[in-house]
Amino acid sequence: MVRDWTKSIGETIRKYRLAAHMSQMALAEKIGISYQQLQKYEKGINNISVYRLQQICESLNIPLSVFFGGREAEKIAEDVSQYGMHREEKTLLDLFRRIENRDIRRGLLLEMKGIVKELKKK
Repeated sequence: MVRDWTKSIGETIRKYRLAAHMSQMALAEKIGISYQQLQKYEKGINNISVYRLQQICESLNIPLSVFFGGREAEKIAEDVSQYGMHREEKTLLDLFRRIENRDIRRGLLLEMKGIVKELKKK
């Protein structure tokens, strides 16, 4: 039973890591572990602490809640093209997800909101 839970968490980590176009090596480096250890987490071989899981969530820019039930995890990892997203939108989203600094991401969002607000005035 515990092993099933560990395996489920590992599969979820892998799904989000791949959706973020991140290698095991890159994610492992971001959270300060070896890629072999990350492999063990993803395969459900080793248990993972809540602290480590939180580090992974922050690195992948996902909420911790995706590991504890609900359908949110399935929706985030789906290919966005099925929602009619244009190539430019997908590129913008992919690039935005690569920005690690939260302040920069927030700044970009504020700037984009300002641009849209100005365009609506015209």
